[in-house]
Amino acid sequence: MRDLARQGSPWPDLIIVATDANCQGLHDRSRAISIPNIPVSVVLAIPDPHIERWLLLDGAAFRDVFGRGCSAPDLKCSRNRYKHRLTEAIRDTGRLPYFGGIEYAEDIVHHMDIDRAAQLDTSFRRFVEDLRRVFRRWQSP
Repeated sequence: MRDLARQGSPWPDLIIVATDANCQGLHDRSRAISIPNIPVSVVLAIPDPHIERWLLLDGAAFRDVFGRGCSAPDLKCSRNRYKHRLTEAIRDTGRLPYFGGIEYAEDIVHHMDIDRAAQLDTSFRRFVEDLRRVFRRWQSP
């Protein structure tokens, strides 16, 4: 962000800052991110506690990608909990998650029902609402 601020224009249309909450909680992790005063929309994508949980929210999307669904994740903060759950869910389908399953993120998100997933997770809902707010601003004259 500092490099971008130093660089000046041309500015991107949108910056998405993505980082796991890592058990700090959504509010505290958001406050810890320093965003300089720049003339561009910035949206925070902060999975609470980890991004792998977001990938497990929509069992139907998981089934579309892997041919078999996964159980909805609980909400507990434990280091590597969701990394292990994602890896196990993918292994249960007969595939090998060479990079912990994150290599399938694009496929899962492509099939995801964004609104349904947003109902299941506060941090995902916040990201979706913030992103949609920016998109609506772009549509307004």
